[in-house]
Amino acid sequence: MLPLILSTGFFTDWAETWAHNIGGIVLVVIGMILIVVEMIVPGFGAAGVSGGIALIAGLAIGSSSLTGAMFSLLIIVALLAIIATLIFKSALKGKLSRSPVVLNTAIEAGSTERSSEEMHRLIGKTGKTVTALRPSGIALIDGKRVDVSSEAEFIDKDREIEVVSIDGMKVLVKLR
Repeated sequence: MLPLILSTGFFTDWAETWAHNIGGIVLVVIGMILIVVEMIVPGFGAAGVSGGIALIAGLAIGSSSLTGAMFSLLIIVALLAIIATLIFKSALKGKLSRSPVVLNTAIEAGSTERSSEEMHRLIGKTGKTVTALRPSGIALIDGKRVDVSSEAEFIDKDREIEVVSIDGMKVLVKLR
């Protein structure tokens, strides 16, 4: 295949085939546009799948041989890779990063309501459920409302509970 591609006759035949096939060119261009749209707009893949189908149809119509189709596909993949690189770089640093579609905020460890140290001090303390725990709900511990979870059991409202453990920001309790 490589000697065939490197021969000058291959390139002239390939270019001539594409020059006389406007329908194939239109399908390939539409396919590439749909794939680029899929890269930019979040969705369910409809644009990408439609673009892939259009590309395959365009290659089938526009190529006179399997070697020509593979060569055309190689060029298309290279172009899409370059476009994808530019889009993703823009998403990280450029205009797209300031788009309302892109989430740029992050939750910092210190920005949560309670620190990890404060949460670990709750272990062993008792409180009262404000809501029923099914298995999670709200309890009043040391005069503060705390989101808690039971150990997979249902606990009614206004029952005495004890903090058993802390897993991140999750407070596990049991009936007392």
